[in-house]
Amino acid sequence: PAGLRSIEGLVRWDMDAALRETRQPITVFAIRDLVTQEAIDRYRDRLDIVLVDLGSHHFPVEAPKDTAKLLADITS
Repeated sequence: PAGLRSIEGLVRWDMDAALRETRQPITVFAIRDLVTQEAIDRYRDRLDIVLVDLGSHHFPVEAPKDTAKLLADITS
């Protein structure tokens, strides 16, 4: 089944290897209360991690204007 193959692909996917191959800058908006220091330490050399206080992991829906400002700030 297609759904099963998708899940199997995600399980086998090596994010660290994929990030090593990426050349363009990657910005991650991380909810301050949810992100772990371990994740910051592990990925800070490959990702620009921006800690935000905009609610839960649904912050683009919960705070659309603030999310738009975050996006505008990184693209300007």
